[in-house]
Amino acid sequence: MLRFTGGEKAPTPGWLLVFFSNMFFGCAGFSIVLPTLWPYLREMQSSTQFLAAVVAAYSVGEGLGGWISGLLYSRFPKHPKRLLQGGMLLGMLAAFSYAVARPFGSVAPYIVLLARFCSGFDNGTRQTIEQTFLASRIPPQHQTTCSSRLASCAITGIMMGPALGAPLQAIDFQLMGVTIDGNNGPGLVLFLVCIANFTVTSFFFSGKGQSYSTQTSSVSINLEDTPPPDPRGLLVCYMVFFGVNVNMASLETVTPVVAQRLYGWGPCLHPAECTFQVSQTYTNGLMSAGGFLSLTMAALMSFFGAHIYRREILVITVSYTVSAMINLGNMDFGGHLPVTRFVGDYLLGAFFGSLARGPGIALLSQVLGPHPSAGYMGVLFMVGALPRVLGPFLFVELLEIPEPMYLAHYRDVYQGLIPRTWLLYGCQAAFFMTVLVLLQTSRSHLAPHPTATGLRQPLLSTPETCVQIGLSPGTPCQVREGISGLKELSRRFGKSLSSLGEQSPQV
Repeated sequence: MLRFTGGEKAPTPGWLLVFFSNMFFGCAGFSIVLPTLWPYLREMQSSTQFLAAVVAAYSVGEGLGGWISGLLYSRFPKHPKRLLQGGMLLGMLAAFSYAVARPFGSVAPYIVLLARFCSGFDNGTRQTIEQTFLASRIPPQHQTTCSSRLASCAITGIMMGPALGAPLQAIDFQLMGVTIDGNNGPGLVLFLVCIANFTVTSFFFSGKGQSYSTQTSSVSINLEDTPPPDPRGLLVCYMVFFGVNVNMASLETVTPVVAQRLYGWGPCLHPAECTFQVSQTYTNGLMSAGGFLSLTMAALMSFFGAHIYRREILVITVSYTVSAMINLGNMDFGGHLPVTRFVGDYLLGAFFGSLARGPGIALLSQVLGPHPSAGYMGVLFMVGALPRVLGPFLFVELLEIPEPMYLAHYRDVYQGLIPRTWLLYGCQAAFFMTVLVLLQTSRSHLAPHPTATGLRQPLLSTPETCVQIGLSPGTPCQVREGISGLKELSRRFGKSLSSLGEQSPQV
């Protein structure tokens, strides 16, 4: 139990640790598959166009999963646990199907396609349900903090996934007549991750408890007499989240192509026939540095997010201004893009690009006020999935349209036309500036819902709400919170074991 300064008590939110675990292992399971996806499909005689369809299928499933689960959560608000378990069971089946698709011959590529779609559906369901539950249990001034902590877990999982999958390249064994090797082994690991997520959620997440809006007020709110959320405010929040994902999709998909064709960075076309050059590792190093900077920003937001409350528009403005400026900087005026400018812009974009994510979600929660947020969150994550579905195709097309000026011959890496970048990055800069203008002209529409004005409550990580667990006075509050959460999880686990023992027949 928590003891607040005012003497009131509230249950320790062990579900936060469950969400952090689900987010980390879910994203690690997602990224562990990516490095071997193309070799796996190449075994099945698939084309690169089919590879693009498989990659896009995950994002399509994620968008639909977010939208459908949001509608279901709105209709069945008392059953978030059942909805999470349903999505996780689908993800479990998808991961197993991915791992055993090879023996099905000509149908195997389509099994992989459907499996990636269902894995995305599971991820979209999980994000929507967990973010909605968090928004209803966490006070508005701390939602940026908690959303950023979830994002930190997600980014860490994405960064560690390929590293965790590297040892799988050495395995080769038979399991129930199916060969498990470096190409489909990640699917088996993803299956085990889904089992772990399902088990942790089943044991340690009840899905019950009061929302923050009812914990401090005895006045019930009749939603029929409550003003609806501002439509323009909702639109701006969706545009902000869409732009965050546009930025991330651009950094992830276009950077390797531009770096390879403009500077000759990247892997050899025929690795067995080329001599190693250190420049072949530059793109990997650049993207690793970008991932580290994204994680750093998410970590900073997770610790200082409470200071952003009621300053969300300012923070989003800073993020979008930087995004617009770096895209302007990547336009090859005069037909040349200096490498130092390209690298500097990429690192700035990786650091500031995700700055608007947490504040954008917190702003949406404030605009919604007491209205059920599940449906709106579902639409939010569906909107966020669109750039990752359409973005790669659109970005490559914008890179090809302008007439090239030069030819390149980078030994063993790339030989051909050097593309112009002014249209690709110019369109992105125009988009970010448009959203900036819309944001500044919609400030009155982004004000907190009238019924939520003045609602402030403490979160566990604030000094006033430290858990009283007998530690020394100098123990940091977040350490106290973590120990208390682990104690609560242990208590629930012991209770679950006791109930199972009582139900088992006596010998």
